[in-house]
Amino acid sequence: APHRRACVNKFYLKAKRSVEKPRLEGPAAYVLPGNDPRPELQAELLRVLQVQGVEISRAKAAFSVTMPAPKPAQKPGAKTENQGAKAPETRTVSFPSGSYVIRMDQPYSRIADALLDHQYWSPSDPQKTPYDDTGWTFGELFPVRVSRVTDRKVLDVPMDRVSEIQPPSGVVASGSIYAINDTAETSLATLRYRLKDASIEAVEEPFEAEGRKFNRGTFLIRNVDRAALDHAVDGLALVAYALDAAPSVKTHPVRAARVALMHTWLSTQTEGWWREALDEMHIPYSYINTQEVSRESDLRSKYDVILFAPVGRFASESAIINGLPTEWGNPLPWETTKLTPNLGKVDSTADMRPGLGSSGVAHLEQFVKQGGTLITVMDTANLAVALGFTPGVSVSRPRRLKLIGSVVSGVVVDPTSPIAYGYGENLSFYFNQGPIFDLSNINGRRGFRELGPEQVGRPTGRGMKDQHDFVVGRPPETYPQEPKVEPWEAEPVTSEQMRNPINVIPPQFRPRVIFRYADAAHLLISGLDEGGNEVAEHAAVIDVPVGTGHVVLFSNNPIYRGETRGTYSLVLNTILNFDHLNAGRKPAAK
Repeated sequence: APHRRACVNKFYLKAKRSVEKPRLEGPAAYVLPGNDPRPELQAELLRVLQVQGVEISRAKAAFSVTMPAPKPAQKPGAKTENQGAKAPETRTVSFPSGSYVIRMDQPYSRIADALLDHQYWSPSDPQKTPYDDTGWTFGELFPVRVSRVTDRKVLDVPMDRVSEIQPPSGVVASGSIYAINDTAETSLATLRYRLKDASIEAVEEPFEAEGRKFNRGTFLIRNVDRAALDHAVDGLALVAYALDAAPSVKTHPVRAARVALMHTWLSTQTEGWWREALDEMHIPYSYINTQEVSRESDLRSKYDVILFAPVGRFASESAIINGLPTEWGNPLPWETTKLTPNLGKVDSTADMRPGLGSSGVAHLEQFVKQGGTLITVMDTANLAVALGFTPGVSVSRPRRLKLIGSVVSGVVVDPTSPIAYGYGENLSFYFNQGPIFDLSNINGRRGFRELGPEQVGRPTGRGMKDQHDFVVGRPPETYPQEPKVEPWEAEPVTSEQMRNPINVIPPQFRPRVIFRYADAAHLLISGLDEGGNEVAEHAAVIDVPVGTGHVVLFSNNPIYRGETRGTYSLVLNTILNFDHLNAGRKPAAK
C-alpha cells in the first residue's frame, strides 16, 4: 500500500514502452493470413493470445507490406558470405481481406512478441543445463502461418478490433454424401465422437470434386441429414460439402474407438497434459493405471486404443515395470479419506508402489496381438522397445545430444499412412531428449546408425592405403557398391540372410516410418541444439505391426502443455484409424 503510486507509475511506463515498440525496436505487427488452411488451429492460437490480454484486429481489405526476402539455402559447411554494408533484399507480400493483425503498438505487445517470435539458446551459454524449455514458437507448434512484419505501413491498414474469434462452420448444399477436408485439425476427431453412430469413411488418396481439392483422410459422411450435420459441425470450424457422387478412390471406415489413457503412479504430471487435451476435444476415454493393467487379462474386450503417455521425471523401464520398492516401508495410499478429502477423485489405489509388473507386460502384449493399438511416447516408447514389443526397432544412447525443450523440423516419409493424414511435407515437433530410433529388418539386431562421414577410398584388404587390394592366385575383382541407407531406413535384406531367414522380419511386420527429423543443417527451429546431428534424419514416428495390432512409437511428445496443437492429430489420426493403420502401406521387398 505505501508504494501504490510507484507501482501504478511503473505499470504505466511499461505499457507506454510497449505501445512505442513498433517505433523504437520493432516489429510493427504479426499477421496471420485470413486464408490459412487450418482455421481452427489459427483461432485457437489467437484465443491463447487474447487470454493474455493481447488485442486482435482484423483487416477490412487486402493489403501488402515489404518484408525481408527468404535467405537462399546454404549447403552445410559452406562459408557465409560477408554482406558488409549491403542492404538486405526485400519482397512484397500480400495478405487477403480478413487477415488477423496483432499490432505491436498495444500494452501487451511483448507477450505476443515473446510467444510468436523464434528463440535461440546458444550451446556456449554459461547456463549449460536449462531448467525448462528453450523454444516455444507458437506459430510453428500450432502450426499456422505467422508473418513477422517490420514494415510500419501495416499499422495504417484499415482494421477492426475483434473480441470473438469463431471461424465459419456449416454445410454447403444438400445430398446423400458429404465431404469434410482433412487438414490435420483436431475438430475432425471431435466430430467423429459427436456423430458416433454415423457412417464415416476416410479416403486413402486425394481427390477433386465440385471444383475443390480434398486431402487424404477426408471424411465421407453418409446417412446423416443436413440439419443434424449442420448442428454437429457447429463451432468446430468445419465445412461439409455435399457431393453428387462418392469419389472413385479407396476408402476405409472410421470408427469411434474405445480409448484408454494409462498412467503410472510414479508421476502423473506429464500425462496430465494428455488428459487436459482429450477433455478439451471431448474425446471420451477411460483413465486406467498400470496396476489395473496388471490385473486385467482381457484388455482387448474393453479397449481399441491404449495411450501410454510419457511418464517423465527420468522414469526408467525398470521403474515403470517394478514401481517403487515394496520390501521396506509402508504402503503409499492415494485415496479419499477424512484426512485427504481431495485425493483419489480421478483415480485411486491403496498403495502407489507396485508398478506394471510382468503380468501387465504380458497383458499389453496380448492386447496388441489381438488387434489393439498401443501408442507409446518417449520413455514409454523406450519401454516398448526394451520389452521386445517392436521387432526391428532399437534405441541408441545419445552421446552429446542436447535438445532441451526445443522446436525442431520434421519431414514426412510416408504420406499414405493414416497417421500422416492432413499433414503436408513438413511438420514442427516439440523435442526434449527423446529416444534415437534405429531400424533393422532382422529381428534382434540393432539398426544401422551412421556415426560419421561416409567411407571414401579403397575398401578394407591387403596392401597400403594407396594400393589396390589383391588376393594371390585370383583375378582382381570389382567390389559391389554398398546400397546407401538413410538414417531413418533399415538396411536391405541380403541374399545371404535370406538363405536362412529365421530372423528376417516378414515384410508385412517391418517397422513403417511415418515422419523423420530434418537433416542437421535444418533441424533447429527454436531453442537449444547441441549435438543435434545424433538425432537428425532419424525416425520420429514409427508404426510397428504386431500380430493383428500395432505399436506406435513417438520420439517426440505430440501433446504437451497445450502448446503442441499441430501434432495432436498424429495421435488422433492413430485413434481414428486404429484398425486400418496398414492403409497405403507399400509391399516391401522380401
